[in-house]
Amino acid sequence: MKKDLIYINLLSKNSEKLIEFYTKVVGLSPLDDTKNPATDTWYGFDTGNAPFAIEPMSNRDKYPATSEYNKSNPVLIQFKANSLEELTEWTERLEKEGVHIVQRIMKRSYGTFTTFADPDGNLIEILYS
Repeated sequence: MKKDLIYINLLSKNSEKLIEFYTKVVGLSPLDDTKNPATDTWYGFDTGNAPFAIEPMSNRDKYPATSEYNKSNPVLIQFKANSLEELTEWTERLEKEGVHIVQRIMKRSYGTFTTFADPDGNLIEILYS
């Protein structure tokens, strides 16, 4: 049975820095541009399919079921490029911003991708397939 991904939420020790990274460096658009990353406890982005959000890890401290998650385990998130040109442009923009590129425009059987790390150490891929 196919399962649709409907939401991604990154918990961060430095959510303001991560929000700035995904807004200014990656180029995501906020769901609500009236929110203030310094004062709001949840910040969402429009990705076209599933909402993508960032919030402080401290928000989860009050929920016993989620307070014991593995806080040191980074995740992998993948964005879609619509063309090889878009993948190349995105990669070059990230490089100009000084982003740590882990793998630059690698071709594999499932597509061509660039992998980079965000300020929290999460791995992000841009995939063209």
